Amino acid sequence: MSASAHPERTKTLGDAPATGQLVLHEGMVYETIREGRAYILIPPGTQRAVDPSSKTKSKPAGGGGGGGAGTEVKDGMPQGVFYNPIQQFNRDLSVLAIRAFGEAFCERRRVEHERVSGKAGARKERRRQRKAEGITGVEAGGDEVDGEVTGGVETGTVEMGGMVGLDNGPKEETEEGVAGVSGLKRKADAQDEREEQRNGMAKVRVVENGSAVRTSDGSAVLHTAEDEAIEGAPQRGLATDGDTNGITTLTHPSDEVEEAHITNTEPPAVEGISRDMDGTSGQTQIMVNDRQPQPWKPRFRILDALSATGLRALRYAAEIPFATAVTANDMDRSAVKSIRTHIEHNQLSSKITATLGNAIGHMYYVAFPPTVSHGPTPFAGKYDVIDLDPYGTAAPFIDSALQALNDGGLLCVTCTDSAVFASCGYAEKTYSLYGGMPIKGAHSHEGGLRLVINSVASAAAKYGLAIEPLLSLSIDFYVRIFIRVTKSPADVKFLAGKTMLVYGCDTGCGAWHTQMLGRSTRQTGKGPANNPPFKHGIALAPSTDHLCEHCNSKMHVAGPMWAGPILNRAFVEQILDDVKSADQEIYQTLPRLEGMLDTALNELAVLPEAYNGITPNQKDPTTDLLPKTPPETIDSHPFFFIPSALAKVLHCVAPGEAAVKGALRHAGYRATRSHCKPGSIKTDAPWSVIWEVMREWVRQKAPVKEGALREGSAGWWIMRKAREIGETGGEGGGTAEGAVAGTDEVGIESTGVTWAEEAAKDTKLMKVIFDEALGRDKPGKKKLVRYQANPRENWGPMARAKGHS
Repeated sequence: MSASAHPERTKTLGDAPATGQLVLHEGMVYETIREGRAYILIPPGTQRAVDPSSKTKSKPAGGGGGGGAGTEVKDGMPQGVFYNPIQQFNRDLSVLAIRAFGEAFCERRRVEHERVSGKAGARKERRRQRKAEGITGVEAGGDEVDGEVTGGVETGTVEMGGMVGLDNGPKEETEEGVAGVSGLKRKADAQDEREEQRNGMAKVRVVENGSAVRTSDGSAVLHTAEDEAIEGAPQRGLATDGDTNGITTLTHPSDEVEEAHITNTEPPAVEGISRDMDGTSGQTQIMVNDRQPQPWKPRFRILDALSATGLRALRYAAEIPFATAVTANDMDRSAVKSIRTHIEHNQLSSKITATLGNAIGHMYYVAFPPTVSHGPTPFAGKYDVIDLDPYGTAAPFIDSALQALNDGGLLCVTCTDSAVFASCGYAEKTYSLYGGMPIKGAHSHEGGLRLVINSVASAAAKYGLAIEPLLSLSIDFYVRIFIRVTKSPADVKFLAGKTMLVYGCDTGCGAWHTQMLGRSTRQTGKGPANNPPFKHGIALAPSTDHLCEHCNSKMHVAGPMWAGPILNRAFVEQILDDVKSADQEIYQTLPRLEGMLDTALNELAVLPEAYNGITPNQKDPTTDLLPKTPPETIDSHPFFFIPSALAKVLHCVAPGEAAVKGALRHAGYRATRSHCKPGSIKTDAPWSVIWEVMREWVRQKAPVKEGALREGSAGWWIMRKAREIGETGGEGGGTAEGAVAGTDEVGIESTGVTWAEEAAKDTKLMKVIFDEALGRDKPGKKKLVRYQANPRENWGPMARAKGHS
């Protein structure tokens, strides 16, 4: 639209944004639309919807658009293109997840700051006392301290015998006194430096020329007058005064001079710049116009590495109140120009920085900045949250993101190439990107989810970084994963015990068996009683035969993939609490968010009771808001099954979800649904029990027609083990005798679960009762939208378009 259209209604970028607002920018008029608390500009008249099923009719063109060709007007309710519930669901979930993580992350930093700053204040007071005691001791010995302010620094020159150059007293005795005082000060300062190292404080040493310091990690950085003022404690240096005949003296800036120096050299504060005033990392000290320090605020920096229009970064800055800085990066110049326009329009210039460059290069530069540079540093340190949301796979960005992430930070990963990680059509591509082979079957998307997590865990382990998936979801055509990354070589040792191969009967009955690569054995009787050490070794193999024990079909291997839990209970519960109090106008996908998160949380029910929460030794006052899952925890039942798919193998009427879950629960097993697909069941029952339930369904409820099962087929082999007519089960609720010994033994040594308690009597002795009332989940106060609902009738792909003659 031209600038002359609606001149009385147009606004500028500097005006407060509002939905439907027309904004004049660079000679063009744009319309403002909103998602969450962020506003995006689009040209008026932009087609925001498309519906291939709607009828079209021609309408003569009008206005100043150009040629005489007519425009097509569509009837009916169109599908959203800019606003798409699938796309906004991802962004709504990301905002709430980062907020839940950030609250715990910032609280931990706040507690650490209070602890360290208290010790720093005590050390500063001790240094002041030693300084006063040292000066008093010298004066008591008959020496005089002549103070002089030169160049803004107060220097003290010890004059022996009252005047420099005069030998009015015993020189040896005086030198011994000064040396004794200096020796005591050096010893006390060395003690403070050792204490700083133990508490994670920065160790500062002035190099010979006074131009560089060495930090606690051993790296040398430039040391300027500004840095000297910011350190927060008086620095000792070497000074030479021409009037003292070359005598080298200790220099101590006074408090008044130090404060004046800070005032004159400290630039205006920028949120997110790391200036560690007491040695702690991740803090932001804000200075206002009168140069009075404001209350300390923990730093929380977010990177949107592949930002495009910047919508995600805008929402992070506007909806996460404690975010101190957000970086929106893209390698396309027009995209960065659009990001900067939207930043100005949303009035978030103080929080968001738009950068132009390759995302991988940007993250590596942040992780390994140049050791020597002139002028201000363009980046303020590593990020606390990095969001990777590319088109396709995120595999190329994983390594650089791990390097640019702070210890304990959050890595958010989206992969949209489900045709690769959840399909066997491109197995060679799956292995090259994710380091494992895909699994075939109804559970292929959850298998792909675990492949992606394992690729992140393997990349992190090379650097001594341990990962913990806080939330992992398979959503529509993509996966979304939130992973906490911590520096912990001890936890990395558990990675082999949480990595598995999967043998799948993908051409037969669909059963699967896991094969762990390593095992972690708890050494009882050694170490602390509440936290005994672990011994790490190689797992037993094989866990199954090359032919399926149920249907005699060939087994295929998949993986390696992640075998640990894919979510953290406390994290999901925190998000659910936020969802219940969130504004429906801002988060328009709240019904599905609550339903999917509640369903994912219920999946933890199949984990053993001992690891279904937090153990006492994991309690930590700084991490109580988001406790860590014990690193030895594995998920021995990683996948789900769908009753209708099993009924297809047996050529029988499919049982209801409630009937199957009721039979499993009556037999003493846990059963719940999976968030991945509707109609799915996740249980801790072995496959021998699952197939016995299906055989009983056929015998009791839905007999198979004669001749429906071809001899030698998968269903024929399974039904050969059916009970004879009149044969009934006992009262036992045990599992099957066909449980795999190899898998069970690994489960004993990796998780401490006594699989003998689930050991099997003959499955024919099981009493199978299809109790639908027991199988139904307890109804909540409101009905939850657990899976994506079609926005309207006939939603989805249409018939292939036909060419015009």
